[in-house]
Amino acid sequence: MPSLSENATSAAEKRLRLCYSGQNCNWKRFYKPKQQMLNFATRYHLIYPAFAYFLSIKQNPGRKERIRPLLDTIHRGLLEPRCWSYWHTELNETTWVLQERNLTYAGRLATFTGLYIDAFGEPPTEPIELDGHTTNYHELSHSLWEQMTSSPSLGVSCYNHQSMLMCNAHMLINNVLHDRLFGTSFGSANALWLKTVQDHLIRSNESGSVFFFGTKPDSPEPVEEMCSVGADFWALFLMSAIVPERVVEWFRCAQRNIVHEGKSAHVQVADWEVQQEFSSNELASAWAFCLTKELGEMELATSLQRYLQPLALEGFELDPYISGLYLLGNRLEPGAFRQLIHNRIDNR
Repeated sequence: MPSLSENATSAAEKRLRLCYSGQNCNWKRFYKPKQQMLNFATRYHLIYPAFAYFLSIKQNPGRKERIRPLLDTIHRGLLEPRCWSYWHTELNETTWVLQERNLTYAGRLATFTGLYIDAFGEPPTEPIELDGHTTNYHELSHSLWEQMTSSPSLGVSCYNHQSMLMCNAHMLINNVLHDRLFGTSFGSANALWLKTVQDHLIRSNESGSVFFFGTKPDSPEPVEEMCSVGADFWALFLMSAIVPERVVEWFRCAQRNIVHEGKSAHVQVADWEVQQEFSSNELASAWAFCLTKELGEMELATSLQRYLQPLALEGFELDPYISGLYLLGNRLEPGAFRQLIHNRIDNR
């Protein structure tokens, strides 16, 4: 008889396949965010479940042909206006959606494309046609790197010329990916943004969030009101692929926001994070589950999984996003996400 864990994982995987199995995404099964510029936005329901699929391929290349159609559907979804039109409609920006800033979308599209090239030896489409313009993975990656190295914050900005911790974690990842795939040296600039994080974005408080997640416009200095427990675990998992030793240190502090109840544990976020669709207990706990699996904190990972399991069986409100993270967490072994980005998983 399948265990509770196996049933929960199977249920999450089935929901994801129902979202991505057609020619186009089954949008009726997706959470409808209040605004696409916020953190429950559609792009996150695509890129992060894709991580679970890319990891599955890296661990077992024999799954490529079964998984590739799902990733193709995800890619088509990422190119739909619902994922990027907020740049014009909600933010009133007039520049092309991939021309400048907008790292929240551009960085995730680049990461997806790099992982797709790694898995299949070619991009999902060539060129990338979007918002009346065309580009390709090389041009997009170079543009992001160029913005990073010329920015006063030493990172790429999103909205209002502010650089965000979570989005620039994708910048770090994509620099490494592009270097590995095409022999560039973009990753040498990663130390610049990490210096901004170390020197300006770490909070000195002994409670609450570990980081300020956003800088002032065109500056490395933090906006001190911009701190979030949900952002901490999100950014820590992404950064674990690049600076795992530092993430281990930061995670020791972040654990203060994990609440233990009997044998289960969850991350407790602030009320404003839920109200403003910035994060939720379920979302932050899913990121923490992935992080603890990546770091090899298995006892804590098991406690977080116990909190998530009944929700995974029934379906999360924020689906397919959290189901994707749950599946990713179940597939992770210590160091596996770092190995996915650095190509150190043996093809079995």
